[in-house]
Amino acid sequence: MTVIAPHLFDEAHQRIAPYIRHTPMLPAPQLRGDLHPQLLLKLENTQVTGSFKVRGAFNTLLQMTAAERSRGVCTASGGNHGVALAYAANRLGCPATIYLPARASADRVARVEAWGATVVRHGELWDDAHIAATAYAAKNNIPYIHSFEALPTVIGQGTMAVELMADVPDADLYIIAIGGGGLISGVATALKQRNPSATIIGVEPTGAPSMRVSVAAGQVTTLTNVATFADTLSPRAVSNTTLALTKASVDQIVLVSDTQMLTAMRWLWTESNQLVEPSGAASIAAIQSGAIDIARYSKPVAIICGGNAAAEPVFQAYQQNAKD
Repeated sequence: MTVIAPHLFDEAHQRIAPYIRHTPMLPAPQLRGDLHPQLLLKLENTQVTGSFKVRGAFNTLLQMTAAERSRGVCTASGGNHGVALAYAANRLGCPATIYLPARASADRVARVEAWGATVVRHGELWDDAHIAATAYAAKNNIPYIHSFEALPTVIGQGTMAVELMADVPDADLYIIAIGGGGLISGVATALKQRNPSATIIGVEPTGAPSMRVSVAAGQVTTLTNVATFADTLSPRAVSNTTLALTKASVDQIVLVSDTQMLTAMRWLWTESNQLVEPSGAASIAAIQSGAIDIARYSKPVAIICGGNAAAEPVFQAYQQNAKD
């Protein structure tokens, strides 16, 4: 059984604090009264590199020696972990090679390359890139930094709970998106240690329910098919570590469709001026769709986990209008 001592989250939070942002809690807008009046949004989309992933990246690299970092690191990513690791490696003087699947957007590739990392495109999904990246790391004798399996990564993501408890100690519901499970397993574990009575609900796409299927089966189960536009929420399988921690601390997992996430993305933009990617809107989609009976709770928190949506088409449209 995987056990994480509470002090490890506090130590990690202190370790990474100079490199990350304590992201804000935004009250949900009451322009139309369509959501819970006490709902709070944890804006990890405003985090350094645009998602929570930088927490785990820094917590991992900062526990390596300078000599170890100088050899370089490698990872596979759906996008956000790759950007986060590229940034952390850049800040710490560490070469980085990032494997991305073919479906990763050009915007995400550009974000990784902007921090000086080497990008290798391989396979259709994260799982394909992962196999190639681990082989590359082994061949070159450099550390492979898993995007959600390793405990330093999980603990790093769990540092968000330290901030949540400091900012809203009496919250009674947390809604968290699930990809490989690194975020929800770390945050849920730390939250339940500090606030055992809180309810924690995970959200997955209907086309990639890898955690829900694995929880139901009692073991990691690989999906035969993945079909969602939420590329950062679409591994074919979670890990033994994230599954064990999720089973121990998460109360429920609900599913949302791509259409529901798109609706939530539009709502976050029009009502909150927050431009987010599909994963960042998953928690709101679960509320709007009725998958979660949010009225039962007095102070719910929805984690907006990522904001790396491609904005360049917007600027291109304005540029074309200016020419016209």
